[in-house]
Amino acid sequence: MKRLYIYLLLIVLTTPFAFSQTGNERIFYSSYRPQGWDIWIADSQTGKIDQLTDHDALEYNPVISPDGKWIVFTSERLGNPKIFIKSLEEKSETRLLINHDSSLQDQAVISPDGNWIVFTSTHEGQSDIYRLPFQPLDTLNVDLALNLTRHKGGDFRPSFSPDGSQIIFSSDRNHPIKVHPVFVFAMRRTGDIFSMTIDGENLKRLTKNEHWDGSPCYSNDGKKIFFYSGPRDSNRIYSMDTEGGNQAAISPEGINAISPSILNDSTLVFTSFQNREFRLMSLNLKTNQVDSLFNSTSNFFGAQANKNGLITFYGGQVPSEMASNLGGFEGDLLVKGSPYSIDLNTNTVDLYAVRRAFAAPPNPTDHTLIFDNTDVRGLEDAMTYWAYSLLAIILIYVIFVGIGNRNLKSANEKPGAFLFFNIMAVAILALLAFVLYYFFIDQRAPINTVRAYLGALALFLAICIGFAHKNRTKILFGQLRNIFLFNLASALFLIIILPRLIQIPIHFYEVNYKTNEVSSIYSFTKPSNYNPLNGMVIDTKFNPSGSDLIYSVGNFRGGPSNQGDVFSLNLSSLETTRLTLSDFNDGFGDITSDKSKIVFRSGRSGFFDIYLQEGKTIQNFTSDEHRDNFPIISPQGDKIVFCSDRSGTDIEGKVKTMDLFLSFLHEDGTWSKPKRMTDDVGQDAHPHFSPDGEWIIYSSEEGGINDEEPLVQSVIFGPQIYGEIFAIHIDSDKKIRLTHNKWEDGAPLWTKGIEKD
Repeated sequence: MKRLYIYLLLIVLTTPFAFSQTGNERIFYSSYRPQGWDIWIADSQTGKIDQLTDHDALEYNPVISPDGKWIVFTSERLGNPKIFIKSLEEKSETRLLINHDSSLQDQAVISPDGNWIVFTSTHEGQSDIYRLPFQPLDTLNVDLALNLTRHKGGDFRPSFSPDGSQIIFSSDRNHPIKVHPVFVFAMRRTGDIFSMTIDGENLKRLTKNEHWDGSPCYSNDGKKIFFYSGPRDSNRIYSMDTEGGNQAAISPEGINAISPSILNDSTLVFTSFQNREFRLMSLNLKTNQVDSLFNSTSNFFGAQANKNGLITFYGGQVPSEMASNLGGFEGDLLVKGSPYSIDLNTNTVDLYAVRRAFAAPPNPTDHTLIFDNTDVRGLEDAMTYWAYSLLAIILIYVIFVGIGNRNLKSANEKPGAFLFFNIMAVAILALLAFVLYYFFIDQRAPINTVRAYLGALALFLAICIGFAHKNRTKILFGQLRNIFLFNLASALFLIIILPRLIQIPIHFYEVNYKTNEVSSIYSFTKPSNYNPLNGMVIDTKFNPSGSDLIYSVGNFRGGPSNQGDVFSLNLSSLETTRLTLSDFNDGFGDITSDKSKIVFRSGRSGFFDIYLQEGKTIQNFTSDEHRDNFPIISPQGDKIVFCSDRSGTDIEGKVKTMDLFLSFLHEDGTWSKPKRMTDDVGQDAHPHFSPDGEWIIYSSEEGGINDEEPLVQSVIFGPQIYGEIFAIHIDSDKKIRLTHNKWEDGAPLWTKGIEKD
């Protein structure tokens, strides 16, 4: 009998089922980051350029040790940015210099005597400046580093004085967060230059400008400080004395200039950018003449000059658009180095950074993502042949007006008749153009709504025609009748062809993120009443079982009355269902595992509220004047989280910051009053539940920014400084910061693990 038990046990253990394992749960999030940066080194005398590293992950901010033996730089090969070191004398491997599992380490500089390494880190929360002994043969621990700045603001880009006694840096600590002039939810910051001793003492603020002042460096004699300053896309290099006096622009106007570094007593090098092209330049400090540093078409950044004539920098060729990431950022869909794992204590999850504005949602059942794309890149791409009929209407109208003026002239009408006729002709055409532009283009109203306004205008024109026809014996009214008739015909013509003027096709693609195999799976057909300009797909996600794709289409940066809806696509039948049925701004839907409950954001009350739909019953879940957005419902249907500005900080009277709020379902079927889950000075957005409903992940501005804003946004346009991904355990309120980098990370999605191959 004992042998029988052993035999049965062996059978069980050797079956595929026994050996099958489910991988870690997965978190996918969007990341505004570039691709293809390596470390380069050049001789300033010969112009010879050598590539020092060749790694898939981003590598940047190199600096050479004063003795010329080592190069230190930042790499994202382990996920979050870390500082690595490589020998310049021996053919040694690149290795980690400063170690810490979770935080960021970046922007390293080495003291002139070679004794200290100073760098930025998020080790204690915000970006601060730290100091460690420079020991190139050891792996240093950031836990032992001295925090020199220790401030709730962000501190960046340290640089040593020539004698090593002073450190200058930039910081956003003295300016309030401001609203972006274009994007209402986006925040902006302003930076100044500060100085301190090597021990972090005797802090002095050197600049007080309304634009960002950044990347300071000393002259070789230590008597001047150079930095960049100015509005976005108009930065110039400035100089000042060591106490902040005598500030003056030294680079020519019209050349965008950032990241200055002194090459020798007469030459400064900097990065120039124009139309997303980056070049390294030299500035003669005596003549103010600017020249290209190297003859290269690659995008190079952040030159750091050394006294031995060597120049380090980073960058490379811009990647091209890939079939696996159409409509995203140039290059691959996933960030190189994805995934990397994070221990949440309750479980371990794998993090995947997706190089799109919104994360391409992961299928819960396999290794595929789905993304949308449209080939339309501008209004001219969206215009159909019918749009040229608008030009024909204008040309024919000019002819009509010309004929009318000729007839008035033949009848020897008085000048007042000519003036009245032409004013009416222009006014009627302007009224028609206003109705078409305001409702069709600006408001992007439903087609039937636009048609209704055009119909009202047609009725008005018909009345005008009747009045003019009654007085047609007068030559002026006869000509006005013709003008009214033509505009009436134009209005009726537009009512008919309105949906055909513009077409923005939307296609969905599936990509295997392990093999990069891509297939087109579906082309979205808009409902007949849909404004064709509403071609934006946003907030795409799977339902928990993976059978349906949930996505929103519409004008989501518009107001409550703009058109938008939540749709679902059954991936087996490829049938589309419109889940929200109103002509208002509905969007950002989420659904439970059993599909019995749907939450979404809607403007149908005149405000943006959260709605809960169960069957045919729709409940305004928040029903107040506050701005609510991004609702999610747990897969089990017992929790709802949404973002709201109801307790937010007012920024310049233009926008209030948003926080997360959580409601529980009681046993009696009622919902609890929303509980505030986050409370920080920045924006919190895009929440999502873990598969078990016990965690909430979201993007947040709580960690501030981790590098100078102009340096990051000039490379990758990311107006919303949401920043990083955080997780909150609901029962314990434990909060964990999942990402630490300088790029905007957002829109996280958490899905279950899948069976390992």
